[in-house]
Amino acid sequence: MIAIEGVRVTYRRTVALHSIDLLLLPGVTGLFGPNGSGKSTLLRVLAGLLRPGGGTVTWDGVPITAADEAFRARVGYAGHGSGLYDRLSVRENLELFGALHGVGAARVEEMLELVGLRDRGGLPAGELSAGLKRRAAVARALLHEPQLLLLDEPYANLDDDGAGKVSDAIKAWRAPGRVGLVATHGARRVKGYADGSIILQHGRIISYRVRTPAEAPT
Repeated sequence: MIAIEGVRVTYRRTVALHSIDLLLLPGVTGLFGPNGSGKSTLLRVLAGLLRPGGGTVTWDGVPITAADEAFRARVGYAGHGSGLYDRLSVRENLELFGALHGVGAARVEEMLELVGLRDRGGLPAGELSAGLKRRAAVARALLHEPQLLLLDEPYANLDDDGAGKVSDAIKAWRAPGRVGLVATHGARRVKGYADGSIILQHGRIISYRVRTPAEAPT
């Protein structure tokens, strides 16, 4: 369980998050809102990449910080950038990231298969289309089976087939106790499997809904 209390982020004179209070429960939560609503900022705060100007974020009562190696090992994050090395192949990128987390070659191949990139695993990441890079970035975030998954627009530039594979990979990751937050404009795709939804507008939460057991996705 992740508790966000009074979190405020300001960029110069622009307030990106206005004293956010939120309790993230296990499961996958969709994060929706227009551009500039604060979705990416919230994800960066939760990933420990951005220190808020006020408020606290705790995970099971412990403050989160990117300086904590144990925390970083439990987080899978894919932001707007792919996080891939362009000169390395897709497979080499995943192998390199996997080596940092003690993940073997079998898991790399499993993830390539899940996101539909096994036949492109030998291509340099820099040669991939924008959509294929998104799939590779999602595979990288999911590779070490993190306890906290943070995805920023994972469906960007994807056709229906690619989007379906990303959704399947996220659903395969779901397990008891894991917390996921998926920010996207493609609300329809995420609502098909999410356990709850948050709507941000102008840095404020205007809606937070958790599905009842009867409404839970399969």
